[in-house]
Amino acid sequence: MQIKRWAHALATSAATLALVCASVGATSIIDAPTAHAVSSTSASEYLIGTGIYDVTGQAAEAGAFGYASHQEMEGIQQRLYSHAFVIADQATGERVVYVSIDNGAIFSSERLRVLNKLKEIYGDLYTSANVMISATHTHVGPSGMSTDKLYQIAGEDGHLYGFNQTNLDTTVDGIVKSIERAHNNLEPGTIALKQGTLRGVSRNRSLEAYLANDDADQYEDNIDTTMTQLEFTAVTGEKLGLINWFSTHPTQFPIDWTLYGGDTKGYAQYMFEQKMGSDIYADKTFVAAFPNSATGDTVTTVGNSKSAPDYMGSSDDYANVEKAGAQQFEKAVELWNSAGQAVSGPVDARTRYANFIGYTVDAKYTEGEGDKTLCTPARGFSFASGGENGPSNIPGIYEGMTAGTFDISDKINQVDTSALGGLVRLAFAGVGSIGQDPCQAEKPVVLPDGKFGWIPTILPSQILRIGNVAIIGLPGEPTTMAMRHLRDSVADILKPAGVDTVVMAGLTNDYTGYVTTREEYAAQHYEGASTEFGPHEIGAFNQELDDLATALVTGTQVTDDALPKLVNTKLLLSRPGVVLDDKPAKETFGQVLVQPKDSYQRGETAIATFRGGHPKNNLRTMDTFLKVQRQAADGTWVDYLDDHDWDTVYRWKREGASYSRTNVEWRIGEDVEPGTYRLVQLGEWKNGWNGKISSYTGTSDPFTVQ
Repeated sequence: MQIKRWAHALATSAATLALVCASVGATSIIDAPTAHAVSSTSASEYLIGTGIYDVTGQAAEAGAFGYASHQEMEGIQQRLYSHAFVIADQATGERVVYVSIDNGAIFSSERLRVLNKLKEIYGDLYTSANVMISATHTHVGPSGMSTDKLYQIAGEDGHLYGFNQTNLDTTVDGIVKSIERAHNNLEPGTIALKQGTLRGVSRNRSLEAYLANDDADQYEDNIDTTMTQLEFTAVTGEKLGLINWFSTHPTQFPIDWTLYGGDTKGYAQYMFEQKMGSDIYADKTFVAAFPNSATGDTVTTVGNSKSAPDYMGSSDDYANVEKAGAQQFEKAVELWNSAGQAVSGPVDARTRYANFIGYTVDAKYTEGEGDKTLCTPARGFSFASGGENGPSNIPGIYEGMTAGTFDISDKINQVDTSALGGLVRLAFAGVGSIGQDPCQAEKPVVLPDGKFGWIPTILPSQILRIGNVAIIGLPGEPTTMAMRHLRDSVADILKPAGVDTVVMAGLTNDYTGYVTTREEYAAQHYEGASTEFGPHEIGAFNQELDDLATALVTGTQVTDDALPKLVNTKLLLSRPGVVLDDKPAKETFGQVLVQPKDSYQRGETAIATFRGGHPKNNLRTMDTFLKVQRQAADGTWVDYLDDHDWDTVYRWKREGASYSRTNVEWRIGEDVEPGTYRLVQLGEWKNGWNGKISSYTGTSDPFTVQ
């Protein structure tokens, strides 16, 4: 998660923070077949199901999660989806669910509600043990789904609302429906594993901290360059889907972007699904998921238009996204067309929730420091600095501020000895003094969020086994080296049981910031300062994952320390909904206010403006706010694109108190066939007298594309 304006807000509200401190029975179960059980070497040993469903949420006057910049979102560049995969072992009946969702993060408020709904539908078939939900980490996805205060602050919209009940409900329902689709689509099939190296897409933004690792020189690359792909095929030969893990930070759309979209991961997914002829509206279709892995210190080489100078992309953010996304898509296609390894072996899973408050890390995992207890969560001063690619530029705050060198006048480090810098450090120190903790070692505390009760402290670790492949689920953003250490430790335990490939799925099941190595933590760059539970947090996750891996090998079960409690969201304040939609007396809803030009060249953008209604009246889930239509030879109009397509934009603007102006925008690609087209806007308006919501359709004049 990036920091910029959020850090500014913390700097200007130190007094406020100080004041805060002072004062599923089953109804549709496919049982594991016995008559058709096959041996572990059979090509059709698995049942495989894939499903996709819309999780976009409110299209306007809502926030985004990732940049913590009070974004006031105003439309859709690309709809967001939950991609679900169910894999069942026909021989044993064991199954796992992997879900990748186009969001900035996953929170326990979402996962626990998903599990409750699944229990209502399927009984004990899908549980905490075998359901893994990960986020792609797009920074322009919806916010408001967390019930943890820190992440509500990070996702505040332009009116400072940080919780959004509608977005929470939409996300949970979409995840469940994608799993239902995958469950209903289960059929015998095979899985292929493919891996390749992809360089030039990502770079390490925290190189100084990375090089502090004792084993940094043992690796050819300072980022994870491995792309891992699982491909699913029915025994009939039908291609069912793929999961493609690659580490990068989807921040090609910049900090002031106001349209929801999937960023580079969304582009790669869309391109692959287009290649495979997917129909996202169908109950069954090819599903492509491009989840993330080690995002902690990894960013794309392309950058965005608002990145720091050394990380700057071009002024065309679409071009930035498409370049980084195309690199991932093209490598995925290369793997798709190559020979792979047949996945074979049992399916199994383990999950454990551990209470990280008072958690004891065994000496085996503390690098010679003996048994250690995790710290009360807190963020360090360098958290407020932001990362190298997107610094906050707060006077007096910089990366590498450690407890041993911190000084109000900065006479030790002498990075910023200005009077203003000293005043800022003094203000921050006033809040941080509440939570200064020797346990946090090198970290000087700026935000004692653990003492405020602002973040989750009961955290899940998870491992899914699919034959010879294991997927680690971690509730945060591991750095490259942290991912390597955790992955390799698990791999050593699982290897004797026949697992030869382990992949990390970051941002899974909940969110707790960053996970760094002990050496990176000591450097106290942005990532180390954002590692909540102190220098041995990685040791705790290592211990948890090793225990889960051991349980998989021995066939034993695990017991949760505790379970997070579901917060009663009725006590949380959401932004008020639509009171009414109005319009000038002589206009009608759907009326075209600005027609497109008569003719366009490929590469131009066609735009029409309509008198619309508020998009909160109807989220149009698994539907669309727009259409691009093409005139056929017989004169009829045929749907060509909608708002899930990459080259379209639905944009909403408030006009006065209750008027809405909506744009339909189409960036006309170089491969668009010449012809006659028109733009259509679909929506609903709310009657202020009786509250009735009615549909409308607006259609532009035709225009030609040459």
